[in-house]
Amino acid sequence: MDEECNSESPQFERPDSAEKAIKLIVQDQDYTRKIKELQAYLDKVKEIAKPGCSPEVLKMALNSMSSLVSFLSRVSSSSTRKLHASL
Repeated sequence: MDEECNSESPQFERPDSAEKAIKLIVQDQDYTRKIKELQAYLDKVKEIAKPGCSPEVLKMALNSMSSLVSFLSRVSSSSTRKLHASL
């Protein structure tokens, strides 16, 4: 009977396989939650900085978004360079 239950599949040979799988699932859920949070912030900016908003609000939104895009572009290109360097 024990022989019938013994799986020879490589993923079950290591005792930490289940832990790694659970960790990946949790990381994926956390990533998805953060993407949804980012979308909510972007929606809020769209709601606030729409036609008819004050010039001050528009100026602040433009400056903030411009700075954010510039920063994220640098971080993104830096991460891409590091990835290619490690390959």
